Amino acid sequence: MRDRTAADDTVQGAYNRALLDLILPPMRMTAKEAGYAICVHGSLNRDIDLVAIPWREHNVSDKDELVKRITFAVAGVIGRCNFERDWAVKPHGRFAKILLAWCGENTAQIDLSVMPALATDKDQ
Repeated sequence: MRDRTAADDTVQGAYNRALLDLILPPMRMTAKEAGYAICVHGSLNRDIDLVAIPWREHNVSDKDELVKRITFAVAGVIGRCNFERDWAVKPHGRFAKILLAWCGENTAQIDLSVMPALATDKDQ
């Protein structure tokens, strides 16, 4: 396998930005319905880094339900999106999962990090 070049980052970055323009609005709407806000993090040159943050005080979906909903939202726009089985544990209690999105013959990797919702007295 050859080393990654600046041209690779430029081309993948252009693809990622165009794809993000298509999928971010439905992803945000879906996340909002599940009690989360989604923000973009990173350069987009290699992948699409997203962070889901619990936003509501109550009735926040768990991370598995959130990733299923987001995957369906992305697939509804571009036709195909799958995710890895296992969650990676990250610093500060966040969990991460990789989603693969196909649009035509191109593929993008979406790195989704989810901050856990804190339980409140009303949730217990």
